Amino acid sequence: MRWFLSILLVAVLLTGAVCWEEAEAGKSKIRLMASSTDMIAIAKEIAGEDRVDGYCPFTGYQEPELWVEEVFPSWLLKAAKADVYVRIGLAADVWADVVIEASRNHRITRASPGHVDASEGISVIEVPTWKVDRSAGEIHIMGNPHYLLDPLNAKIVARNILAGLIRVSPEDADEFTANERDFERRIDEAMPGWMEEAKPLQGLKMASYHKTWSYFALRFGIEVVGQCEPKPGIEPSPGDIQSLIARMRQEDAKIVIRAPVYSGRVPDLVARETGAVSIVVPAHVGGAPGVDTYFDFIDSVIRALKEAKEQAEALRAEARGGEGD
Repeated sequence: MRWFLSILLVAVLLTGAVCWEEAEAGKSKIRLMASSTDMIAIAKEIAGEDRVDGYCPFTGYQEPELWVEEVFPSWLLKAAKADVYVRIGLAADVWADVVIEASRNHRITRASPGHVDASEGISVIEVPTWKVDRSAGEIHIMGNPHYLLDPLNAKIVARNILAGLIRVSPEDADEFTANERDFERRIDEAMPGWMEEAKPLQGLKMASYHKTWSYFALRFGIEVVGQCEPKPGIEPSPGDIQSLIARMRQEDAKIVIRAPVYSGRVPDLVARETGAVSIVVPAHVGGAPGVDTYFDFIDSVIRALKEAKEQAEALRAEARGGEGD
């Protein structure tokens, strides 16, 4: 595999390379690598911006679970010096096993103090109950890994990250614990506002490109009637597209939503054929300008869906008015 060549290229550098940001004078930064930008954002909430030197191989516009290519030397160099590795889990970042093993960093291997599986304790949905094989595409074999689209799951993730941070920096346990409790408090305080803001979305029917939005839909009372890619990672056939169009018409679905990483070709086609609105919405922190924190992230998803719903309703009202002319 191509990742093996990358490993060979950097093997001699791993013990001596200093590739993390230098700590400020008098402060010891925790070098934290994570599989998604969301984990970095939550870790900074707990330890503080000035204490976490975070690195994620992906931007918020990308999708870690889609990565099947080689790992890069820069990833290995970062992992070699990391104190903590936070992974998505649920087989959404299997490439991370290659990175961790090749880094030769025993601080972040499984069962080591610096290894954190952020999915522990999550009530996972959409776990396959049938035999999974390649014909089903790149299905979520251990259940849906997009659990951070439910804000209440962010509290579970924060606890998992807190435990990892305390293991590697026990002298900071009190400070980190206080910060984590404050993060949970702010989530709890934000939830009623988010639920109120999302009230117009209750009962909304929409289609998605990928099963990215299931946790969000479940929390906020939205129904996802189908996906543009019924077999994840496999280009939809003309029959798949026509089936989705028919389902959206039958269910009166108003929106087709996709994350920035996915092409708009099929969603835009489906939207045109059904009178729906096709929208691109960040699926991770950093996935759009101004989406810099976890709170920004949830705000942005609710806002984008409300605006799309209003746009869809205005378009349909205009179309009905035109029919009466």
